[in-house]
Amino acid sequence: MNYPIFNIPYKEAYTSCIEFQTQINEKMKGREQRYPVWTYPKRTFTLKFDKNFKGRKRLEDFFIQVMGQGQQFEFVWEKSKGGNDKTYLCSFDSDSFKQNINDYGFSESELKLVCIDDTQVEQVGELDFYHRADSEAYIEFYTIVDKIFTARNERTSYWELPKKSWTLTFEKNAANRKKLEEFFIAKRGRFRSFDWTWRKDLGGDGKTYTVRFDEDSLQSNIDSSGFGEIKIKLREVFPNNNPYLEVEKDEIIPRKLLKIEIEGGSIFILDNETMESLRYNGEDYFGAPLVYDEIVKDDNTSVSKLNIQLSNVGLSISGIIGQRGDVITNAPAVLTLVFLDVNTNTLLGDYKQVLYAGRCNNLKLDYENASMDIETSLGGYEIQAPVMKYRTTCQVRRFKDCRCGYTGEETKCDRTFERCQELENELNFRGFPQMYNELVIKV
Repeated sequence: MNYPIFNIPYKEAYTSCIEFQTQINEKMKGREQRYPVWTYPKRTFTLKFDKNFKGRKRLEDFFIQVMGQGQQFEFVWEKSKGGNDKTYLCSFDSDSFKQNINDYGFSESELKLVCIDDTQVEQVGELDFYHRADSEAYIEFYTIVDKIFTARNERTSYWELPKKSWTLTFEKNAANRKKLEEFFIAKRGRFRSFDWTWRKDLGGDGKTYTVRFDEDSLQSNIDSSGFGEIKIKLREVFPNNNPYLEVEKDEIIPRKLLKIEIEGGSIFILDNETMESLRYNGEDYFGAPLVYDEIVKDDNTSVSKLNIQLSNVGLSISGIIGQRGDVITNAPAVLTLVFLDVNTNTLLGDYKQVLYAGRCNNLKLDYENASMDIETSLGGYEIQAPVMKYRTTCQVRRFKDCRCGYTGEETKCDRTFERCQELENELNFRGFPQMYNELVIKV
């Protein structure tokens, strides 16, 4: 497909921002479990323009040509302006283009270009780049305190040891700025931890700390000849006691795949990924928005269901319905958990788990979303497995059902073994009359 090319000159001063998404779960005593939501980062170029009337008209025409953020275009990040000469497939960040008009029709404006940066990661050894001596350092504890202030104000220290954090400022030429960006990408934002030494000649203590980036975004303010200023915040983390588990956590990450099997071409979705596609069982799953709720049972307890929402912005689901009719309702659907090696972006073949399977129902469409339920029939049972309790009374929940077996004229049963004997039905008693009615254990 041929895309328009954005080659309009921009000012030497601009910004480039790299952004990941990482989910962090707090564990006991200040340890963390980190989960990378995105494989590749989102990059945003904020370009500034100072144009005469002719140049302003050129910008306006290009913005109209791609219909705001409606279409994609190619942008070459010029090496002469601190870039890498790579071509990015971008779109504008907004449907609005604001210009400040000055004398004689001159204008000042700003445009944000967003894209996925799937450049091959180049490993950078250590974060040993020189930074400005003036920095910020913090010492932090985590204490849980009663929300309501009273005479007895309860509090608990969640961490046994404090954590440190630092805000550092780097002023770099183009080459070193790129290395710092590559280091950030290699660590996937906040995901991976690394060792960093707080140098004495820069006001530190000379100790080496295990840290991670505190934010998932890294913004470079770039000036002439590619020189840039970057501020980063580092946060200390408590390393895992087992280093092998730490490496495994960094290298093997879970991913969810949804397949809706319909005639004439199934739907394959890789949930909320910046990676274009992932091949599994000979089929390509494409990175797209996928939202799902908790598994619930409906009011009559005959089915369990999982509500999911898919993107319909490109009218892909509506297109299927328009061409083939409602082939989605009653179509089989499977949500599968797989594990991805982030170093090679390949799946581990022996590790997979079906999280949920059923058939689609209750399809709802609008211009943005397609919502449906994946339902699994329970065959009339309230739960998928019987509830068994070890107690003196009978386990049968309904008097005279198939498990009870009583066919006489009596209408009441208190579920005791004595009542079962009165009804001459003790052979079907489903309890443990020899157990204690109550047992107190002192510890």
